[in-house]
Amino acid sequence: MSGSESITQTYLIDTNVFVSAIKKPKKGRKTLQLILKLIRAENIRIIGNDHLVIELYKYAEEFGLKTSIQIVAELFEKMDIISVGRNYRRICKDYFDTTSKADILHAATCLRADAILITNDKDFDRIRDEGVIKVWSVSKAIERLL
Repeated sequence: MSGSESITQTYLIDTNVFVSAIKKPKKGRKTLQLILKLIRAENIRIIGNDHLVIELYKYAEEFGLKTSIQIVAELFEKMDIISVGRNYRRICKDYFDTTSKADILHAATCLRADAILITNDKDFDRIRDEGVIKVWSVSKAIERLL
């Protein structure tokens, strides 16, 4: 591999990461820096699904801040929307005590795309611990990427 080539890593940024960065600007400063790094780094791919797009759009509108709308617009511009078949959702469903369709869909999206999920949601601990998908806390993502 030449020096100009770089490995692309794929991430799905859970909604709670965005909310934390925008809702608590002082506490979430590093989280906001993380999101901006993920958006702007050329060797990083961001993925999502239809539900994530709806969630992010809803929160951006709810916060009504120019910053939140701008960040979501940049995320959408970079984000590859992944269509997830029923088989991926079925695999992931067994690892959740909750019936949250969003959590199952986000996990299935990561499974299909071999992506790392960045979240502070403890509902993903079991699927991470079983090695089905990679899940990083925001702290771990900051430590590794910033």
